[in-house]
Formats: sequence, structure tokens, C-alpha cells
Amino acid sequence: MIHILIIAVFILTCAITWGSIVVSSHLKSAYKSDYFSTLIFYLVFYFTFGFYALWGQLIMASFLTPYISETLLFTITDLMVLLGTPFLVFASFMFVRFSREIAGRKSNNRFIVWYLLVNVFIIAGFGFAASRQEHIKALTLMRYYFILLSFLFTLSGVYYLIFPGNKQARFRYSDFSKLSTGLIVFMIIENVLLLFYDIHILLSLLFIFSYFVYGGFLPFYIKYKTDLSGLMKDEIPVSYEHFYEKHAISPREKEIIHEICKGLSNQQIADTLFISLQTVKDHTHRIYSKTECSSRAQLIRMVNEIQ
Repeated sequence: MIHILIIAVFILTCAITWGSIVVSSHLKSAYKSDYFSTLIFYLVFYFTFGFYALWGQLIMASFLTPYISETLLFTITDLMVLLGTPFLVFASFMFVRFSREIAGRKSNNRFIVWYLLVNVFIIAGFGFAASRQEHIKALTLMRYYFILLSFLFTLSGVYYLIFPGNKQARFRYSDFSKLSTGLIVFMIIENVLLLFYDIHILLSLLFIFSYFVYGGFLPFYIKYKTDLSGLMKDEIPVSYEHFYEKHAISPREKEIIHEICKGLSNQQIADTLFISLQTVKDHTHRIYSKTECSSRAQLIRMVNEIQ
């Protein structure tokens, strides 16, 4: 029975991973922004650690215990977690970098060097503690390192979201606040479950599931809950905002107008924005009503005449 549950949770985490990367890829193609390239790198490193280090040790402990000695099993699982640590470090770096970028800050070389040096010193400190205290297990140290790193990079990212560096922040403050709250909640749940990871296999599965949900929260929330119209400001002149306000155009309708002016068909817009064809048609109908246009050509001409 427990093996069936493990397989079911594994399939769910695979679905979260696939969906998160697909959504991020759609965001990147729709808005042509380097921010979402950073988001994709974060997800790749983050989920790689999840499958390699977390799922790897759980699957080995669950399915291979009858076939190999306990000492060898502990050695292999310890090694898998240690070898997977660089993926977690780079994932945390990409997360902080993404937070800085969408908050209007630049990640210069000095920031990169300092971030990586801090992690090197933390890992070295845990390694020194392990060498001086033989009774401390490597996995126990890695657990506390994970909690510390998760706490640090989540709060660092939240800090940049709540306190943007300048007026070039790409989302509204309310979106940043809700996104930050969600990240903190999932981080706390994840770390609390990790503290009880060894007590029962169900708690181990809950922790792994929460780990993947934390990773998937960021792209899904950005895609479906935030106002992304600010990401189009690099391509659309500021004077267009007056046009949008005058006709009470919603954030999603702004995206539709933007794609219409690029010459995309309804089906292409649906594919680009990752929404249904009927949704595009409904938005287009409302746009025509608000702007008193009767065709695409008239809408495009009206938009082009703004300048």
C-alpha cells in the first residue's frame, strides 16, 4: 500500500514540475523577458535537487532495503544528498536573482560572489562540525543546512519584493505582497515537515510534496494571479496607458490588444497567453465594445494613432 502511495506522490510531483516549467516557458515566450529565463533556471536546479537528492534517497530506502546492507544504504543516501547540494545552492541563487530582477534591481558580479561565498562558508562550517562531532550524521547536518538556506533565500527574495529598488518594478505592490506571503507560508510548512522527516514515511512524503509545491507556487501565481501588464512597458510606450485608462481596459485585455497589434490570430493569442480560444474571443468582444471598434483593423489603427 505504501509503495502505491509513493508512486502516486511521485507522479504528482512530476506533474508539478512539468506544469511549472511549461508555464514559465509560456511567460518567457509571451513577454520576451530575461526575468523568466532566470525563473526557468531556478526551477531546473530546484527540481533537479528534488528528484536527485530527495526522491533518490526515499526510493532507495523504500525499495532497496531488502537487497543491500543498512550501512551501504546510509552511505549511498548521504552521498546523493551531498552531491545534490550544488543544485540547491544554485537554485536559491536563481530565486534571489529573479526576485531582484522583477523588483527592479540588478544582480551584479559582486552580489554573485558574495552570495556564493556565504554558502561556501556555511557548508564549510557544517563540514567542520561533522568532523569534530562523530555522532552527528551527515543527513542531520544537511537537514539543518536546508532549513537555514531555505529560510535565508526565501526571506532575501521577499525583502526585494517588498522593498523594490526603484520605479522599474514589474508587478504591483499588492501582487508582491501576496506573492511574498505565499512564499513565507510554504517555506514554513516545508521546514516544519522536514524537522519530522524521519518519524514516518507519510511525513517524508508530505515534505517532498510540499517541496515541489513551493517550487511550483512562484510560476503559477505569477501567471494566473498577478497583473502582468507592467512587463509590456518595454515594448509599449507609456502614452498607451492613457488609452487603456480612458477605455477601462483590464490587464488581460491589455495583453490581448498587445498581441492583436503584433498580428497574431485568436488561436495564436490563445497559445501565447496559455488561455482558451473562447476566452480570447470573449476578451476581444469586450475590447471592441469598450473602444467602439468593429474590427481588428480599426482597433490596430486606433492604437497606432496614439503616438
